[in-house]
Amino acid sequence: MTGDLVTIDEARAALRLDDDFPDLTIQLAITGASDAVMAYLKRDPYTSEDPCPPNVKQATLLLTGIFLRDPDGVEAQTWEQGYLPWAVCNLMHQRRDPAME
Repeated sequence: MTGDLVTIDEARAALRLDDDFPDLTIQLAITGASDAVMAYLKRDPYTSEDPCPPNVKQATLLLTGIFLRDPDGVEAQTWEQGYLPWAVCNLMHQRRDPAME
């Protein structure tokens, strides 16, 4: 993992992706989702001493699934500009420091 919050195997299992679904496509979605989640949280990367909480992993998986389902970004046009989908933000909201907006 290179700062990614979930692994390909975790995404494949959670999103019920077939074994023939390309790893590279999954990896790109995970990396994009992880980057977006960390930017939303405005925090340093998680470490072994400060592991990624389950709700942040879930938000990353949810966003990864959205990226895989909508590769052209058509659905993203319905999101409020500058924000992630409501369900993703809702999972992480209590972990974000509002003073850092």
